Amino acid sequence: MKKLIKTNMPLIALIIAFACCLTSHPVWSANSLEITGFARAVGGYLDTERASFKGYENAFSMSEKSLAAVQADYQFSDALSGSAQLLLHTSEERNSGVEWLYLTYSPHVDVVFNAGRLRTPFLKYSDVIDVGYAYPWISAPQQLYGSYLFSQYEGVNVRYRQSINGFALGYEAYYGQYNDDNNSTESDVSVNGLLGSVINVDYEGFQVRLASVNGSRVYADIAEIAPLIGSLTSANFNSTADQLKINGSANAYLFGLSYDSFKWYANTEWMRLTSNINVLGTISSFYISAGYYVDELLIHITYASSRQSLPEFENNVPLNVNPQLNQLHNAVQQVSRAFPTNDLDSLTLGARWDFMSNVALKAEMTLLKGKPNKTSFFDLASNGNDFDRKAVLSQIALEWVF
Repeated sequence: MKKLIKTNMPLIALIIAFACCLTSHPVWSANSLEITGFARAVGGYLDTERASFKGYENAFSMSEKSLAAVQADYQFSDALSGSAQLLLHTSEERNSGVEWLYLTYSPHVDVVFNAGRLRTPFLKYSDVIDVGYAYPWISAPQQLYGSYLFSQYEGVNVRYRQSINGFALGYEAYYGQYNDDNNSTESDVSVNGLLGSVINVDYEGFQVRLASVNGSRVYADIAEIAPLIGSLTSANFNSTADQLKINGSANAYLFGLSYDSFKWYANTEWMRLTSNINVLGTISSFYISAGYYVDELLIHITYASSRQSLPEFENNVPLNVNPQLNQLHNAVQQVSRAFPTNDLDSLTLGARWDFMSNVALKAEMTLLKGKPNKTSFFDLASNGNDFDRKAVLSQIALEWVF
C-alpha cells in the first residue's frame, strides 16, 4: 500500500506539546533570568512522484520544517548578558542541539558586542529564519534562504545604531568560522576567515539593506566522491581532481529594499555569490514579495528566481586507452553532472491569519519551474529521468512564540 503520510512522530508530538504554552508572556522570568521560546508545526506535499524538493515528496509530511526551541537569557549586569538556545528539529538533514550560545556586552545603548555561536546576519530574515512567526511565508524563498549560506558561525560581532533626522542607521560587522557536518550528503564542511558586514537604513517604513560576506577558505570533504578524487590524484590527473574539490574562497553580496505599513508591504532582496570553486561557480538570486493586510489576515504573493553559472568542466582522463581509464573517465563524467545547478523560478501564493496575539496559522502554494537538465533544487527519484522540473508544493503551518 502506498505510503501517503510520513513524519517523525516523537519529535512532532513534542512540538505539538508546546501548544500548551500558548501565551504572549515568557515561559519563566525572574530578575536576571528569562526563558522564552518558539515552535512551528509544518506539513507539506509535493505533487510529483518523480522527484523530491528539499525533503518534500508525494506524501504529506511534517518532518521537513517542524521544530521547537527554548531560549534562556541571563543578565549578569547592566552591560553583560548571556544567551543560549536549544533547538529540536524533525528533519533528517539537520541536527538538533544548541543553536546559539553567546555573551553580549553593551557599554553604550547604541553599541553591542557579541561573542560565541551566533546567527549569520546576511539576509533580512537570517537572524530569525527558524522563527516562522517572524515573517509572512512558511518557507522563505529557497533561492536565497535555503541554499548556499551558512545559518550560524562561531566568532564575534559588533553592532552600532544611530538616529539622524528621522533616519535609523545600523551597522554590523562580524568575523568567525563555521564547522559542521551535513547529514544529507555525509560531508564535513568548514568555512574559515568568515568576514561580513551589514548596513541598514530605515526611514518611515522604508528599509535599505546592504550586506557582504567573504569566506577566505571554504572546504568540504564529501565522502561519496573522496575515492574518485583519490584515484584521479594517484593517476596524476590532478587538474581534473581539483575541479571536483570544494576547496577555495567565496564571496556574497546583497541588496535589499522593503516597505511596510499597517495595510500592505513590499519587499525585495537580490544576492550574488561568486567563487573560485568550480562546482559552485557564480549564482544570482532574487525575490519580489508583496502582501495586503485585512485585519488579522495577510494575503501575499512572491516571485523568486535563481541562476547558476558554472565554468566548463574539463575531463582530462583519456578514453580508449585501456578499460581502467575508460571506467575512470566515465566516473568523472557522472560525478561532474551530479553537482547542483540550481536554476529555478517559483511563484508563491499564501495567507497568514494571526488569530491570537502570539499564534499564526499559515497556508501557501508554490509553483516550481526548474530548467531542463538542471537540478533546480530537486532530487530525482528512480523513475525521474524524464522529470520536467515542474511541480507544486503545498504547505500549511502553525507558528507560535511564547
